[in-house]
This record gives sequence, C-alpha cells and structure tokens, in this order.
Amino acid sequence: MRRRTNRKMVLTIRLLVVFLILGFFSIIFALIYSTNPNIVSNIKINNIKVSGLSRSETISKFEEVINNIEEEEIVLKHGENEKKFTLKGMELQTDIVEKINKACKIGRDGNIIANNYQIIATLIKGENLEIDVKFNEEILQSIFSNLDDEWNETFVNNSYYIDNDKLVIVKGKTGAVVDEEGLKKELISLVRGKIEGKDINQIEIPVIQKEPDKIDLESIQKEIYKEAQNASYDEKTSKLTVHSDGVDFGIGVEEAKNIISEDKEEYIIPLKITRPAITTDMLGEDAFPNVLASFSTRFDPSNKNRATNIDLAAKAINGTVLMPGERFSFNNVVGPTTASKGYLLAGAYSAGELVENYGGGICQVSSTVYNVVLYANLEIVERYNHSSVVSYLDPGRDATISYGSKDFKFLNSRKYAIKLNARATNRNIRSRDTRNCRR
Repeated sequence: MRRRTNRKMVLTIRLLVVFLILGFFSIIFALIYSTNPNIVSNIKINNIKVSGLSRSETISKFEEVINNIEEEEIVLKHGENEKKFTLKGMELQTDIVEKINKACKIGRDGNIIANNYQIIATLIKGENLEIDVKFNEEILQSIFSNLDDEWNETFVNNSYYIDNDKLVIVKGKTGAVVDEEGLKKELISLVRGKIEGKDINQIEIPVIQKEPDKIDLESIQKEIYKEAQNASYDEKTSKLTVHSDGVDFGIGVEEAKNIISEDKEEYIIPLKITRPAITTDMLGEDAFPNVLASFSTRFDPSNKNRATNIDLAAKAINGTVLMPGERFSFNNVVGPTTASKGYLLAGAYSAGELVENYGGGICQVSSTVYNVVLYANLEIVERYNHSSVVSYLDPGRDATISYGSKDFKFLNSRKYAIKLNARATNRNIRSRDTRNCRR
C-alpha cells in the first residue's frame, strides 16, 4: 500500500516538474516573441513571405509593389479588339495595411497559452493572408459599358419608334455582351497575381451571348396608347398641361402578330392618330418664360452631310416638353437615322474604323444636350462616353448614342414642366432648357 502511495507521489512530482518546465519554456518562448516586434515565422501575405519583417518594412515592401503595378497598362482583349487601361485609372484599392496589421498580431493578440498555440500552429501549418482588391465601381462600369464599341457582333435589343402614323419595330440581333461579374473577377485575379510577381498584363474579356427579347405586341400597345389631350396654361398658377396625340394600333393585335411573324429587319404597324384641338406650341413662349440652362458646340458647316444630320437631329428634339418626373430618351425622340428620314452618309466610328454611316455626327447633338442637362442640374439616367476624345468638347463631357444599344436619357427632376429647345445654325448647335414657372 505504501509502495503504491510512493509511486503516485513520484508520478505527481514528475508531472509537476514537466508542467513547470513546459511553463518555464512557454514563458521564455512568449517573452522572446513579445520582445520581437517582427512578424512571426511561416506567414505570407498573398503568397509573399513576410516572416521576420517589421510592420513598416512590410508596408514599404507592398507599397512599392502596388505603386509599380498601378502604372502598368492592362490590355482587355476580345478577338482582334483591344483596349488599354491602367489600374491607377480604375482607382485600385487594397486592404494591404489591414492584412499587415493582422499578420503582426499573430502570436501577440491573446494570453500566453493562446499566443504560444497560435505561433506553434503557424510554424507547423503556415498562414497565408489573401489581399482583398476593389476598384471604383463607377469608373469600372464606365469602362465595361464601352468595351463593346468596336465589336462586330455586339448585341442589339428590339426597339420601336413612332414615325407619324406608323409604329416601326426594329428587330434586334443576337450578340456578345460583356460578362461584367466575370471580368471583375478576372481583374481581381490579375492584381493578386501581379502582386505575387507574375507577369500578367492581358485579360481575354469573358462574354455572354445574349438574344433579343421576344417582341411583345400587347405590351407595346399598352405603352403607346394615349387619349388625345388639349394643351392649356393657367397664367395665375403657372400650371401647364401639355397636349398629347391620341395613339392606338390601327389594326388588331392578331393582325399585327401576322406582320411580325415574317423574318424582317423592320416591321411597320399602322397607327390611328387622333389630333387634339389645342397643341402646346399654340400656347406660345409665355408658357416657358425662363431659361433654366443653355449650351452650344461648334461644327464645320462645309461638311454638308454631317451638318444636315446635325440639323435634322436638332429639329427632332426642338420643342420637346417634359412634365415633372418624365424621362427624355434621345433614341426615342430622334429615332433611327435612316436615309428615308433624310439623313445622309457622314463619318462615324464602327468596329474601330472611321466609316460612312447614315446619321454620322448626331452624337454631337446628344453631347450638346447632355451638357445643357448638366448645367440645368437634371438627373442623368443613362449616358455613355465615346471610346476616344471628341474634337468639339473637353474629355468626359460627351454622350455617345447608338440606336438599339446605347442611349442618352435624363429625368425632369424638377417640380415643373421644362421645354427643350435645340437648333443648328451655320456653325453652332445650341440647346437650352426653359421652364414654365415664374419667379
């Protein structure tokens, strides 16, 4: 019995000694790492070894890497089409400082036991902290929206417009659109790879094949249907009622469906138009006495075809009245620039080349309207810039359009109606917004 008691005592003493030794070395181990400010062993950030470096050394190391890669050109490629950007231009952002701080805290952020366990676990398994990458979303969206400017197989959705007493439905076409989420992931992967030292400067743009929506005649009929309404203006209250033509299909929906069953680029649906007795233009300028904003750009009148196209587009816009909350669509108001509407061949960019297209030059009209909308402080709904700088405006002040794919839209975000005036003189396009309220 005494021998068993002695054995238990010896075993207890031995275990106590072992714990004391482990505790002693654990304290020494912790003291060594607590007095050493550098990052502990076997730690990486984005697969780059940072063990043994101080916080400031690690920050300097990554800042140099990121500053270098920000200036390098990144090529976004689709087939033969290429566009070049810099990561700095995309306003690259990383959480590198946060990850460095996290690396510095490993083995130092708890009690002695927790710290030692974390250090030993890191020594055995290692730790790799992956950098999060972000970009300025507005800039990225602007870049993505212009990538397909020069593609031959660009997607175009179905569209329609009213031409006097006809509804013209333009059939869209299947085409490639940018897979924006996929491209964003590719960019993030490229940045992480470049931080690791990989020589990557090109991305094949991921695309999605998109088909036009099915032509829905019932929905189109509901969208265009209107009762005729007379215009009126109350001088005492400054309340304006804009005239509207009565619009409806001139044939039954089933008959219209037979028309669109054919394989054609355009379908013509006859309309029944009912004219009001009093139109807005009969009210005169008294209904819109105040100028909200104005803007003009210059063009070369000796280029007669381009000047003609500009004049036609300006006339299509002139006199457009928008009630509060109503949207303006350049493509809906101007419509397609076809020869049958008087548009002529003039220089325009297509698939990256300067070609002769009907309506060449009307982007100067949309850009002029865009600037007057900016000065009027109205809400921009949709706008795209050209892929290159235009001659008639400062960079970033243009608004390109492409019927069926890219439009310029704005909202009358005021509490009163506005009227858009536009005209082309011998050398200038002038646009202005007038309002119908008095002060």
